[in-house]
Amino acid sequence: MHNAGKIFVNYLLELSKENPISSENIVVKKQLDSTDIVAEIGKNLILLIEDKTDTAEHGNQLDRYKTAIQARYPNRKILPIFCKTGNQSNYKKAKKSGYNLLLRRDFLNVLIKIKESGLENNIFNDFLSLLDFREKETQSFLHLHPNDWSRYSWQGFFLSLQEVFPDLNWGYVANAQGGFMGAWWHFGAWSGWQTYLQIEEKSLVMKLGCWTEKHLPAARSSVRNRWLKTLKAANKESDITITPPVRRGNGRSMTAALVSSERNWIQLNKNQLIDFDATVTFLRKAMAVIDKARSDLTFADDK
Repeated sequence: MHNAGKIFVNYLLELSKENPISSENIVVKKQLDSTDIVAEIGKNLILLIEDKTDTAEHGNQLDRYKTAIQARYPNRKILPIFCKTGNQSNYKKAKKSGYNLLLRRDFLNVLIKIKESGLENNIFNDFLSLLDFREKETQSFLHLHPNDWSRYSWQGFFLSLQEVFPDLNWGYVANAQGGFMGAWWHFGAWSGWQTYLQIEEKSLVMKLGCWTEKHLPAARSSVRNRWLKTLKAANKESDITITPPVRRGNGRSMTAALVSSERNWIQLNKNQLIDFDATVTFLRKAMAVIDKARSDLTFADDK
């Protein structure tokens, strides 16, 4: 176990752009100033590890922990690590607070390295198996039909989309119909409103929202209908289909149009599994329609 700990600590030091250790003393403390783990590395370094599974950081807790630990060890260099074994839409807060990221894939890589070093331990093996299972669940969107996707499958799909569309965010959206896993991106203005694309699991929708001004419900309905007209005009030369939603709300975030193709917006290969590249191409077509519509102000005013 000593060698396993050394491999893990050196991985965290490498992540923090510090030199590896050989024989320095390591003292681990839990719940010090409400932090998850603090590790004293020799006489100069402190590893501050915030460990999250499915929950995200909240408020200014990461900054608070850093400040508290730095005050406790004023003459040592603090190396903050944000460890996440679940899935998360983005890590902007952690990065802004100066934390290096240790995500599940990274964790798996270092655990496999430890396993290959000869460690045999049941608790270690169980944890490695759990992380491997979580990773396979997340990647299951690649080998399951979309009708069979779990919440983790959708998360894996969204994580892959983020590599193509960096402005995409995702999460669980609760509603009266039972909620869904959703993703939203490609924001831009039209007539004082925000327009964007949103995935609501099997539905791809073009949205209209305004969160800075209080429009009356009648005005919201009118601008939604005018945006739909604009989208249809912009879509004349595209091979995607745009239709009005069955339920037309008038909230501050509204669905203006449903998007589909002959098969569905999720493009499938001959094995009836997702064709990721073709799906990205389809999404780019929907984005292009929105871009074209934003430059058309024919129906922008309520006449």
